[in-house]
Amino acid sequence: MPEIIAEIANAHQGNPNTAIKLAKAAKISGAHSVKFQIYFADDLLTKKHSRYIHFKNQSFSQKQWGKIIKSTKKLNIKVYCDILGIKAFNFIKKLNIDGYKIHTSDISNLKLIKQVSKEGKKIFLSCGGVKLTEIYNAIKSIDLSKNKVVLLHGFQSYPTRIMDTNLWRINKLKKEFKDLVEYGFQDHIAGSDKKNLYVSLIALGFGIKYIEKHITFDRKKKGIDYYSSLEPKEFQSFVKIILENFKSLYGKTDDFPEQEKNYRKQTKKMMILNKSKRKGQLVYDKDVEFKREETLCKEPLDLNYIKNKRLRYNLNKGSILRKIDFEFSTIVVVVARTQSKRLHKKALIKIGNETLIEHLFKRIKKANKNIIFCTTKNKSDDILERISKKNKVPVFRGSEKNVLKRILDGLKKYKNNIVIRVTGDDILVDPSYMDLATEYLLENNLDYVDHKRLPSGTETEIFDKETLKLIYDTGKDLNDTEYLTNYITDNKLYFKIGSAPVEEKHRSNLRLTIDNKLDLQNVTKFILEMGKKNKLHSYNLDDIINFYSKNKIKKKKFKNNPNIFKFNTELELNKKIK
Repeated sequence: MPEIIAEIANAHQGNPNTAIKLAKAAKISGAHSVKFQIYFADDLLTKKHSRYIHFKNQSFSQKQWGKIIKSTKKLNIKVYCDILGIKAFNFIKKLNIDGYKIHTSDISNLKLIKQVSKEGKKIFLSCGGVKLTEIYNAIKSIDLSKNKVVLLHGFQSYPTRIMDTNLWRINKLKKEFKDLVEYGFQDHIAGSDKKNLYVSLIALGFGIKYIEKHITFDRKKKGIDYYSSLEPKEFQSFVKIILENFKSLYGKTDDFPEQEKNYRKQTKKMMILNKSKRKGQLVYDKDVEFKREETLCKEPLDLNYIKNKRLRYNLNKGSILRKIDFEFSTIVVVVARTQSKRLHKKALIKIGNETLIEHLFKRIKKANKNIIFCTTKNKSDDILERISKKNKVPVFRGSEKNVLKRILDGLKKYKNNIVIRVTGDDILVDPSYMDLATEYLLENNLDYVDHKRLPSGTETEIFDKETLKLIYDTGKDLNDTEYLTNYITDNKLYFKIGSAPVEEKHRSNLRLTIDNKLDLQNVTKFILEMGKKNKLHSYNLDDIINFYSKNKIKKKKFKNNPNIFKFNTELELNKKIK
């Protein structure tokens, strides 16, 4: 939601009581914050300046400002101040306001900006009539780890003409300074112009988070800054319309909202056979048509999928085509390396007589799954290759950073089209649920399926191989594909994804992945117990749930670090088109 700032500036006409009343009117009108201009004539301009006397008469004393700021803060509204000089800043910082604005006239006053930076507050930089290099120098003078910086586009021309607003410059600012800062718009369009609202609405589309608009009690009195000011009732309407229309721009940006999901479900056409076909036959474009159908199948099948694929059984005319109707083959890809960041060489840690990676191999092989092990070319992973070969698991060695490339390169000589990804952290994977998740993907024509309602460490992820290829071909940065799941969950608008059902008795928040020493202790107890029961590699979810219902898991408190899992998972489909 954008923050709407009521700019009081000098609309108080030098009367401190009027300043307080304007702040109250702004609060009632729905503004999120108010902004005053703090200046002292001898700090603002030279005594020879033609407007020196005007500003000297207009400015408040420190005592008056103290009363205004304290009264405004009691309204439970944010207070920002233009600080037009060092003297103004040194005074106002004592009153603990919410942020400072550096006026256009002070954008090159790095002495002032450096002082403001020490406060650790929100800093607005006015960009009207300011060169990009001046903005750059100002930002460089600010400690961005302590202060949130907002670039405000717009200038005051008493009033500013719509044709001079040049909102496209916001794009230029964003191109240069990206996410180092936030962006806003100083709306100085004439308050009497019926079109004044439209410019701020358009500005929302440029991704701004702040809108500053002047407020006054009566434009007819033609007080200072009356040109671009709104009266309280107009301001209230302005706020309401801005906030209502903002909803049309944002909301759920990484996936469809529920209403749109329902719309998709109701309107999408399914691929349907227009003639009966027999087991082993190919299905051609001429054999299918697309029609709406009420079905439990979650997604329509893509026409490209059926190419060169034979049917697994007879199908009658009118059948909805699903991936499961065509021949398919699955392969389990196990990914691990010795240079793990948190629990060093965990794949080689032993429980009983076998390493963690051996336990995982044997558990998957016992379920008669095709399997390939993908590790790195690092010399430290030579031992993993030896263990893999000892257990008769094919091994491929590739890129350390680009895990997706390692996986796809390893799969090149395999024709399997469904990929089950298992990491070396999750040695308790359940083969039966692995099958259920695969079936769920195929029955519903999905690109990706998880099993997140299972205990962590027992679940797997199922990918259509073409989905992995698409991520590889379109990903902007693939060096974080160790966390491949994020390339799906951050891009729900790209893929048909689902979460496979889990029996109620197996739904759990148990943490059984192995990522640290405490995790290892928790899993070790279970593995040793299964060994005693002759179920070392054949245990199931019932065994896991029963064991941990009687043996409480020790939990480690994790520090909240918002930067720990920040990846660039952005995809660019235009790369694929080219």
